[in-house]
Amino acid sequence: MKKGEIVLGAFCVAFFSFMFYEAFKLHGVGRFGEVGSGFWPMLSLVVSVILSLSWLVSTFVALAKEKGKAAEKPTPETIAAAGSRRKKVALSVVCILVYIIVMPWIGFILSTFLFVPAFAIALGERRRLVLIISPFLITAITILVFAKFITIPFPKGAGIFVEFSRLFY
Repeated sequence: MKKGEIVLGAFCVAFFSFMFYEAFKLHGVGRFGEVGSGFWPMLSLVVSVILSLSWLVSTFVALAKEKGKAAEKPTPETIAAAGSRRKKVALSVVCILVYIIVMPWIGFILSTFLFVPAFAIALGERRRLVLIISPFLITAITILVFAKFITIPFPKGAGIFVEFSRLFY
């Protein structure tokens, strides 16, 4: 498991570093007081590189600690836990794909509002309060930050969903 995490961590560091290099092409000169179109991608990519590096280092540290321990045989509990993790990953991927496919038709607001609890359930969340409140909070915060503050347009949907989206942004 740790060797796969090392490969994935190294891939993430390389990918985000490459994307950061490419983001320099987006860095435009805006009016006085504006940060420019490349600022937010560059900021998020720097954070991504730092987090990927820290993940990679922590994986190396955990692997070094495990080297001292003897290899254990898999138990039925560990096999069941691995199957449960695979199921969560598969459901999460399905949720993300449906979210991406449906968003152009029903718009960002409604698709995000439906995606958040579906994704939380796929990851194993069962607390009703979290499942009820999180779609409102995440959708509202995302709209406030990106649509209102940074003025990034989101998909509004088609047909009646366009009118629904215009009520919010």
